[in-house]
Parts: sequence; structure tokens; C-alpha cells
Amino acid sequence: MIQLGALAAGSAVLGVDQQAAAADLDGRSEGGQPRDRSFDEGWLFFRGDVGDGQTPSFDDGSWRGLELPHDWSIEDLPYASSQDGGATSDPSLLAVKDPDPTAPDAPQVIGPFDRVNSQNGGSTAYTVGGVGWYRKHFKLSEITGNRAASGADENDTHVELRFDGVYQNADVWLNGTHLGFHPYGYTSFAYDVTPHLDPKGTNVLAVRVDNSGQNSRWYSGSGIYRHTWLTVTGAVRIPLWGVHVTTPEVSAHRSVAQVKVSVANLGVAASSASVRVTVLDPHGQVVNVREASAQSVGAGATADSSLDVPISQAELWSQDSPNLYTARADVLVRGRVVDTAVTTFGIRSLVWNGEAGFLLNDKPVKITGGCLHHDHGPMGAVALDRSEERRVEILKKAGFNAIRTAHNPPTPSLLDACDRLGMLVMDEFFDMWDTGKNPDDYALHFAEWWERDLTSTVLRDRNHPSVVIWSLGNEITDNTNGRRGAEMAKALRALDSTRPITVGGGSTFSADDPSWSYVDVGDVHYNANGKGYGPMHDAHPDRAMTQSEGFPATIHQDTKFVNDHAWAVGSWVWAAWDYLGESGIGKTPMAPEGTGASIGDQSVMPGWSTARTLHHSWGGYGYPYPYFQGNCGDFDLIGQRKPQNHWRTALSGHSPVELLVERPALPETEQVAVWWGYFDELESWTWEVEHGHPMTVHVYTPGDSVRLLLNGREVPGGAARAPERAMATFTIPYVPGELTAVAGRNGREIGRKTLTTVGAPVGLRLVPDVEELTTARDDLAHVLVEVTDSRHRVVPDATLKVAFETYGAGELAAVGNGNPHNVDSFKQPRRHTWHGKALAILRPDRRPGHVTLTARAAGLRPATLTLPVRRS
Repeated sequence: MIQLGALAAGSAVLGVDQQAAAADLDGRSEGGQPRDRSFDEGWLFFRGDVGDGQTPSFDDGSWRGLELPHDWSIEDLPYASSQDGGATSDPSLLAVKDPDPTAPDAPQVIGPFDRVNSQNGGSTAYTVGGVGWYRKHFKLSEITGNRAASGADENDTHVELRFDGVYQNADVWLNGTHLGFHPYGYTSFAYDVTPHLDPKGTNVLAVRVDNSGQNSRWYSGSGIYRHTWLTVTGAVRIPLWGVHVTTPEVSAHRSVAQVKVSVANLGVAASSASVRVTVLDPHGQVVNVREASAQSVGAGATADSSLDVPISQAELWSQDSPNLYTARADVLVRGRVVDTAVTTFGIRSLVWNGEAGFLLNDKPVKITGGCLHHDHGPMGAVALDRSEERRVEILKKAGFNAIRTAHNPPTPSLLDACDRLGMLVMDEFFDMWDTGKNPDDYALHFAEWWERDLTSTVLRDRNHPSVVIWSLGNEITDNTNGRRGAEMAKALRALDSTRPITVGGGSTFSADDPSWSYVDVGDVHYNANGKGYGPMHDAHPDRAMTQSEGFPATIHQDTKFVNDHAWAVGSWVWAAWDYLGESGIGKTPMAPEGTGASIGDQSVMPGWSTARTLHHSWGGYGYPYPYFQGNCGDFDLIGQRKPQNHWRTALSGHSPVELLVERPALPETEQVAVWWGYFDELESWTWEVEHGHPMTVHVYTPGDSVRLLLNGREVPGGAARAPERAMATFTIPYVPGELTAVAGRNGREIGRKTLTTVGAPVGLRLVPDVEELTTARDDLAHVLVEVTDSRHRVVPDATLKVAFETYGAGELAAVGNGNPHNVDSFKQPRRHTWHGKALAILRPDRRPGHVTLTARAAGLRPATLTLPVRRS
């Protein structure tokens, strides 16, 4: 059983006057400046390699100025000549074994895509990596601010530089001194730059990033794609991630937050320092204050204090009530606060075992999860706070309660969003250990670097209540017979003993896999029928089990097995959201008619063996260029629902009925949903086919009966029938008008859904996801452009080129659509629609005002949207 640890000893409560003094809780250092300051502005960039780029005197006058985060692989290639995105804009996802030789030629180089010169090919979406350089010129006074004006000794100022993530193989220099090398593209890392700063002159920071070779199985992006920070403190300080909060005692009546604070002394003489911890409730009210006795901290040493802070009538953190407390840790020297660190945390308990499964605050939870890669579609790997938040919002609304950070540590802002919104997280470390999956991947550095990267991730992420389980890796080839995994698990438990450990797919193949000797929770991949699950749990009945990857086409089987077994905690579908790379694994094959019409054991197929035969006859997992994304998500690349999500919402009871119609297949063939693929179908009764053409209709419902009506009357093939696995399939002749599905349970109607034939495109409509923006550069507006008919209805399959114009206090950051084979620029102010929609992403300037977006398409009524931009 895995549960929270024992209660530690406490200390005395401070008086009311001291509580009042602790009310400033924004983590500011001496002089009123934030201790953590963005370092994203004012960089210079060069795409390519240069000699002596680290030398301060190097002439970078011709380099491009930019702001971080930045991903050069999503940008247009400088030699891309084609702009014909229309050549690949066909909306159909129906794939044949061999591409049609009469189809229009896809441009070989367009936007960021280069079919020939991409070293990773379809794995990384045919984008180009290589080498890039970043440089930044700055003065020390620009970052230390008014510490001196506040009375702080400038000689006592210490500056730490932190990168949230650089992909990959980063070398960093300051004023010509090599600060270090960091190979892994997904972990945060930091350097004490104090000894290398020029206090009076101009400092030059240089970063060389090498994303060469075959090193990833999905789109990684290239460059400093996450935020950068400077932490400015005195010599006596709380080190990076030096506050650790656990909740060893949890109840609605009395809980305890155990706060461990490290104090580092970077000075030349010993110092006597004490630690004070102030805890605020979710409403910002101080609930308790504790102070530890002062202790001597030697020069170059670190001392730890542990404080138990009782909390009465605690508001527990859960998926439905994501209550967040705040802990402020102050370091005091001679009664004066010299450093402050602030962290949020949640009060919640975790239990994982083979009897109850997973208990959150003593209540059973079943995982309805999805796997996420880190890219943000049109934005590439650029990680902005609003991008992360929007994705969590959409998934939560759709019924997901958990994500898996496949297969690497996420951004801090993603976990912050999960904390705020109540999304559970499986936090995963690596896709490979010592044995690589590509010739140039992180396995080359793993033996030397795994402990540092694991440690930094755990220290960074362990205060997040959303993180409920760690995963040491994904589908690992471990040639050490379990030794490496045991070493990692031991190191992890020494850093955090409050969460269980698993390995994604680590126990997929056998009940005697070496991973069972060190994991707390068993995990399988793609075992929807339980043939893998059951025997493994029989051999390890004390362990809970999860399925951290499942097929879109096996949602029903996965859900039923989990609901039938308490120890089967839940499943994460591959994937929750479409992503760049692993191109075409979610294709929709057309099989010979009659071979794939019913739902089977492992897919929407007659059986697993048939599915395997069809899959292997297609010659691998993906599909050729111009497919550039996986196309296996519940949501497409711009966040629009896909067919499998309609099935999921009906199966879970979130929706009483969903109605979708398959795109007509070629003669004598039919669509097949198999492996990571699903049906190419739409919420549409608008099709360019002859009257009477047979159409395949799927009705998804948790009910026990379905009727289908066409223009108000039951039609041949539309008689009432019982759904199989929450899906009823009909074949009816196409006649324009209204198609209605009526779902029932126990003889009573529980819901109906109608699709209406719409008219020709007449105009455009702009639909933003926010009503206003702020001047914060992490803010974004995701604006959907929709093609509408004369009655303002979306034209479901419209494929039109839309041009965008932006002016005012903002910029067009990216454009895109969900079409997995429509290669085009993500940066030019134009894009073809897919399913009648495209996306424009607005990013505000640092000035208040308004930003206006106009969308135009030939022959259609344009649309204009204006959003206010207020000061943040």
C-alpha cells in the first residue's frame, strides 16, 4: 500500500503582530523586486552554426532579435518556395494502402516542412532541426534593480540563471566562460552566474543548441522553447526548489502541512539564520505561522528546517474542489527577512493498493485519462502559460480527469494549471534509459545524467497536488535486468515518498518483468480485453494497476474492464490531443467491404488477428508525407472535438446521444477503426453525393435503444435497435434535410440530436476563447474562424483559404487547422479551413489598448473581432 508518511514534530505559533508582518506574500526580495524575474526579452538568434559564437566580442549585429520561448523548427524554412497549402487541403482522412498517383503533388518544401532534408522524417513531422545560437547582452544593474537603494550590499548579491527547457544539447557561456552543458531537452537546469558577471560593463550570455541527428520519436521542437529566469537574492538564501510541502495528516477537521525549508549560505562567513513559514488558505487568509529556531549555517553549507503547521477545517484538494493553499517561507538573519520563497500546495491524501485501487482523500477514483505530448500544434514547442491552461480546460470539460506527460517532464505552467483546475497527472521522466530508440537520442547521455535530471524534476514538481503518480519511463528496454530501474526508484523515493512509482508499459508483457521488483503500481499498454491485466494482477494482488496507453477504438473495452475491477485504476488513451510527428499513425484505413463492420475484441474490427493483419499489410505504423501529425487524439491539433470523443462522452454519460456520419468510402470498401485510428466521420448531414447514396451513421449513447429519423420519418435501416458498446450503426440512403437520432432507456427518451443540411458558404465568423487579453506575454486568444451559410450555420466540410489581418496592441502568433496532412506555414497570415474551421492565435503586446483581427476569404462576407488588452 502507498500512502502518506508519518507526522513530524511541530514548533510554536507566532503572535498576531508577526502574522500581520507576513501578509506580503508575493515572494519579493530586498528592494521590492521579485526574486524570480523573467529573462525572456532581448535575445538575438542565428539559425545555423558559427565559430566562436560564445566570444563576447563576436559580431552578432546581423542576428535576428526575438523573445523567448522560441522554437525554430516550427518557423518557415528560409528556402521554402511553395505557398500552395491548397494542394494538401482535401478534408478526407480515408487512406488507401498505396497513395493515389493521380492526386496533386504535395509541395516538398513548404512552411517548416522539408520531406527530403528532415533528418527524423515523419517521426518529427518532416521538420528540420540542426544547430542554433542565442545571445543576450545585458547589464547587472538591469537585473539587480534597486537592491542597493534598499540598503542591500551589492557585493552580497547572487544571481542564478534558470532554463525551464532547451531542446537539446545546450552549451551555455557567460562572458566567454563555459557555464555547462545540458543534454536532456525536457528538464529544468540552472547556473550560479554570480562569479562570472561584470558588475559595471555589458555581459554577454551565449547558448548553443544542437538538435541534430535522429533523436526523437515525435516532434520535439528546437531551441530555448520554455521560459528563462533570473533569481536574485543575497548570500543567505533558499536554494532552487528548496521548499518541500507534504500533508502527512489529512482530514476535514484537522490537517498538518509539513514544510521543509533549505537555507544555503553562499557567503564567505558563517551566518545564524532562522526560518518562518506562513500558510494562507485558498481565500488568501493567514491560517497559521510557525518559526524554527535559528541555526548556524557555515560558508558554502546548507541547513534544513522542518516545520509542522496545523490547519483546522482544511479545504481539501480534489478534482472537483481544487483548493490551493500557499506557503511562504522567510529566511531571517538578525530578525531581518533576507529571502522569501512562495509555493502553492494542496491538502490531500493518496492511497494506491490492489484492493481499493486508487483513493483520493479516502474516496475511490477511476482514471479517465489521456496522454499528451508537449507541442502546441501551430505554436510548435513554444510553451506559454495560456496554451497549457487552455488545453487542460478543454480536456476537463470533455470529461478527462487525468493526463500523462508522455514521455517527459512537462512545463511548470502545465502543472500549475492542473493544480488550479483539478486535473490529475502522471508525471513521466524519460522515453528511454541506457538503450536508445534512435541513434542520437538521450540514451547517449543517460548513464551520466539520469540522476541529475530525475532529481531536478522531482524537486521541481513534488509540491504540485495534481501529481499523483511518477513514471520512471515509457516502454523501456532495460538490459540491466532491473538494476537501473531499482537505482532510479531508490533515488526517487529518497526525494519523495508520498506518491507511487510505475513504469509506463513496464509490465505490459509478463507478470515476472523485473520492473515488478521496484514499482508500486503495475502498468500495461493496449490490454483492453484484460488478457494482460488479469494474470499480472493475479501474480501481484497487492498492487493497483493502470493502463497508461489505450487505443481510441477500444474506449468501451477499456472503460468496462476498469469499472469491473477495483484494482484497475483507469486508462490513459493514446492520445488526448493530436500532436506533431509520429505522422499518420491515426490514419483511417479502407478495408475490403464486409471485413470490418462490427466491433471486436481489440478494435472496431471482427478480431485482434484481423486487426493485426490489416495493420501490417499497410507496412508500418504511419502513413506517408504529407501526413505530418499523429491524428489519434480525442481533440485535433487546434482543440476541436474528434469522433472518438463523441463516443467517449456518450459512454461516460456526459452526453445522452451523439450523432455522426461517415465520409463515404471508395466503392467496395469500408472504413475501419483500428489501432490508433478511428472513423472519418462528422456531425454533418451535408454531403456531395447522389440522392439515395448509402451512408453509414453512428449513434453513440449510454441508452438501451436508438431510433433514426430522416425528415421526421423512420427510414429503411432506421428502425429502433439496441446499441452495442454504446454505439448503434445504421446504413441509410442520403436525402438532404434533417437527420435525427433519438436515444432511449427503459422505453423513455433520454435525448435526441439532429443534423441539418446546410447551404453554401456565405460568410466567416470569429469566435474567441477569451473576452479580453492582458499585457502579459503569456496570455493568448485562440480565435476560431468558421465558414457559415446564409443562416449562420457552420458549413461542416468547407475547405477555403482564409487570410488574416491584425493591428493594434497584439500580433498574430500562429495559424493552423486540424487537418493532419495539410502541410502549410503556421506563421503566414493565411490558412485553409478544415471541417469549416481554422484557428488564429493572437498574442498581446506589452501595451494596453485593443487588438483587432479581420478574416477574409474570396467571395465571402469577412469577419472582424476586437478584443481589449488591459494592463496586467
